Amino acid sequence: EKRLRASFFSCDDSVASLLEEEEIQDSVLQLLDSCEIEHSGKFEKAKVRKEAFENSEFREKLEELIHPMVLEQAVEFLQRHQNESDYSLVEVPLLYEVYFPITRNLELGVAATTPTQLSRLIENRKLETVVANQILAAQLPMEEKISRADVVVWNDGSTNALTNQIEHLALRCAP
Repeated sequence: EKRLRASFFSCDDSVASLLEEEEIQDSVLQLLDSCEIEHSGKFEKAKVRKEAFENSEFREKLEELIHPMVLEQAVEFLQRHQNESDYSLVEVPLLYEVYFPITRNLELGVAATTPTQLSRLIENRKLETVVANQILAAQLPMEEKISRADVVVWNDGSTNALTNQIEHLALRCAP
């Protein structure tokens, strides 16, 4: 049985990495100032996340700062891996909510029920329930995402079940 090699890029991981950089943190603090949002003067990720989902002006400015850098990293990743992998997967949680112009052959949607999404945000990311609900409210409804995707994988189960579905899909799509 042929084993396919896939390369993987996560936009969420890219954002997290960027927000670790002092220069980016300073820019985010300046955005807070420009939106007249009180802060301690030091970068606090939880405060930034909370403000982003409570203040649409701040969220838009934050996205204008971060998203181009994430896009650049994704494009560089795809260029680096184009001849090294059978597939390159780029995880873009807000693919339908933001402009993210990368070439793609297939849009794979990963869907789950709202209770599962909330549970994962709260348990895995350690978010407060209010913030988790705000994050989901800022996204398109799952039904809309499902209708836009070329293929949908249902992800209400375990990580192992998701991995098995993805492996099966990759093998079915193999040339």
